[in-house]
Order: sequence, then structure tokens, then C-alpha cells
Amino acid sequence: MAGQRSDLLTPARGVAVVALVFRAGPLYCALPLDEVVETMRPLVTRPLAGTAPYVLGLAILRGAPSPVIDVTRLLTGAEGEIERYVTVRAGRGTIALGTGPVLGVQEIEVEPPEGPSALFSGVSKSLIAAVGTVGDEPLLLLHSISAVPDEVWEAVGDDGEAGS
Repeated sequence: MAGQRSDLLTPARGVAVVALVFRAGPLYCALPLDEVVETMRPLVTRPLAGTAPYVLGLAILRGAPSPVIDVTRLLTGAEGEIERYVTVRAGRGTIALGTGPVLGVQEIEVEPPEGPSALFSGVSKSLIAAVGTVGDEPLLLLHSISAVPDEVWEAVGDDGEAGS
């Protein structure tokens, strides 16, 4: 996985974060707005053999091949219905996150994940920067940089062209 900076990415207790909020299957999720590049309709995505099940493949984003991650599958193991791509800056480049509906930009109050994240059985806790709520529902503030395995970045290649 790309290098993690969990000490820098985990907000302090009771901090308000401006974030893009979206659905990932049964979960409400958010990404800090400063990590988000854009949202778009799903693009043609070519499968990439030998990668984790949550890696949908590669799509051409703004002229460059980029990994596409199914956020629902990444977090829960279940295949998600992809309605939007949310592109984010990750450790080694831009990635597209396949999500459910995007609910918009909101200021959310979040807490470090120590206690409440225990409620999310089956969700990879290393991806959770903090937890908050949307109405009566729990919300996960995600670390986007830890979502792409090194072998996917290697398939994309350092020169910006997909590997074979």
C-alpha cells in the first residue's frame, strides 16, 4: 500500500471538516474536500488482472490511465452499485473511486475512530480517518491514499502508460 500518514490524517476530537459526502452501498462516506479533484459519470474501465477484488481496473482520466476502486467492495467486501466516479489525489497519483450517489459538499463534525469505528464490523479500520453522522446515520471520513495497492500503481507505470 502507499505510505500512510495516519497521525496527520486523523482529525482531533470534535473537529469540523469540509468534505464530499457520498454513499458506498449501505454506508455514508466522506472525503476531505482538499483531496477531491472532481466527480463524474463512470467512464469506460478496463479490467486489470491480478489485482485485489475492489480494483475495478483502469480508466483514462484527463488523458492518463488511473486506477478505479469500488469503494463499497473496499470497505465491506460486497460489490457496490457504481453511480459516480470521485477522483482524488492519492499517494502516487490520481485515482477514481467508484461510489453510489454523491450527496454534495458538507461541513461534518467528526471524532477520531477509536471508539465509534468499532461499530463498523467488516470495514477496514485503516481506511477510516474519523467518524461522524449524517442525520441519524453514521458516516466514515476516509483516508484515500491507502486505497491503492502498489501492484496497481506498477501496472499504471511511471511513464503514465498502462503496463501490460
